[in-house]
Amino acid sequence: MISWVVVPHRRERAALRRALASVPDRPAVVVDDGDAPLPDRFLDACRAERSAPLRRVRTAGGVGFARAVNAGLVACRAAGARRVLLLNDDAELLPGALDHLEAAFGPGVGAVGPLIETPEGVEAGIRVGRAGRVRLARRAPAERTEVDALSGACLLLDAGERLDPAYRHGMEDVDLCLRLRRRGLRVILEPRARCRHAAGATVSRRGPAAQRHAVSGHLRLVGGGLASPLVIALALGQAAREGADPARFAAVWRGWRDWRAR
Repeated sequence: MISWVVVPHRRERAALRRALASVPDRPAVVVDDGDAPLPDRFLDACRAERSAPLRRVRTAGGVGFARAVNAGLVACRAAGARRVLLLNDDAELLPGALDHLEAAFGPGVGAVGPLIETPEGVEAGIRVGRAGRVRLARRAPAERTEVDALSGACLLLDAGERLDPAYRHGMEDVDLCLRLRRRGLRVILEPRARCRHAAGATVSRRGPAAQRHAVSGHLRLVGGGLASPLVIALALGQAAREGADPARFAAVWRGWRDWRAR
């Protein structure tokens, strides 16, 4: 089954071009979520490097990752797609990766993801603890394995699925995977598939904006309550370990406030 590809885009044109070039033989939809529309000449240059169609869906600009992805999923399903690969605009699939992901998407599977190579190391799925603690798995398995969640940077799923638009930028992928598992579907890591992810080209992972969205998303994921102090403590501890500027500590409070407002 031929999968379509959805690439939400915010600002890094050079990275977007590389992302599209890594899946040249699959129909793709660029969800243009930048402040200004992508120039037609840029999209024409991307199309010239491909053997499969490339479409553009334009948002109002700055609607966020979840809403942008959903717009792409709607467009793909309307075009007849049954499965869709979500691919960040700062990520690139290695040769053969999508073939491996598609082969792993069998009956009872809700999502499949690859090993993701980042500047900080390999990501081999996500672990979600009882108290809602979220951790990246760093040890690559030898074979396909079931995991708690996968990164939305590169994720194959059914075209009918949707991200929760209440998440701004962070934890929406974990939320989706947990919802799939509650429906009895498996979330699979396929280690033979690999993807390179610049991790932070869209929103700097160590900047105040990412910190704010991560805290509000994590609080939404755990539902608040007794887990809230743990989420706040983990965020503050991470910022301290990374030698953050004071703006990141203030962003933790803003994230809590965002979650309360929603």
